[in-house]
Amino acid sequence: MQPLLRADILSRMLLLALFVACDPVVEGPHALAFDGSPDCATVDISSAPEASFTVEAWLRGDPDAFSDMRPIALWNEVFNLAQREDGQVIFTVGEGGDDAVGASYGFTLMDGVLHHVAGVYDAGDGSARLFVDGAFVGISADPAFIGAKPDDRVQFGCAKSATEGFYGLLDELRVSSVPRYADDFEVATAPFKKDDDTLLLFHLDEGTGGTAASETGGFEMVITDAGWIEFDLAETE
Repeated sequence: MQPLLRADILSRMLLLALFVACDPVVEGPHALAFDGSPDCATVDISSAPEASFTVEAWLRGDPDAFSDMRPIALWNEVFNLAQREDGQVIFTVGEGGDDAVGASYGFTLMDGVLHHVAGVYDAGDGSARLFVDGAFVGISADPAFIGAKPDDRVQFGCAKSATEGFYGLLDELRVSSVPRYADDFEVATAPFKKDDDTLLLFHLDEGTGGTAASETGGFEMVITDAGWIEFDLAETE
């Protein structure tokens, strides 16, 4: 083989190897698309809120998918935000099972329409409030309390069994250390802004790879099976 031809082949092989080894550069707004179990996104975190908090997300659920439970956000012994098989949207605070206290909303969010959903816990009066698209839709009947042994990770869209799972899109995931909403509020279709009360904030604009970064720094989301989808919240009005 001629030296020049050999050099050309080696050069092409090197370029191909570099292309395969590197993730493509993806620009523009994105979101995560879930297709049931085992799709999941988790964040390791060492300490739970000591008092009040807010958990919120933008979502668009698949109306044609069936699941016993549509998990949105879960932090064991802190909060659970989900939609049950009967269509009830729930936000509970504290230990799981019968010990959890929370609010519910009797209309489905899994209708193919974009929704903002927020769960707010106010440690001052122990109330757990649920908000859908800025409307105050439910409050706990009894005071709620954060569990004594919170888990060391937060889960988004994660199923506990093969019959559960979130089907659809999740974007702009935020956990705050204050009760951000007390009554109806106007929802802005724009990325959340980080402030001193923000614990976690995932814009999910990476568009590639198996991790995402919190704007607060220090926290990484590990993505299992869920995929990236181009999505611009600001263009949905």
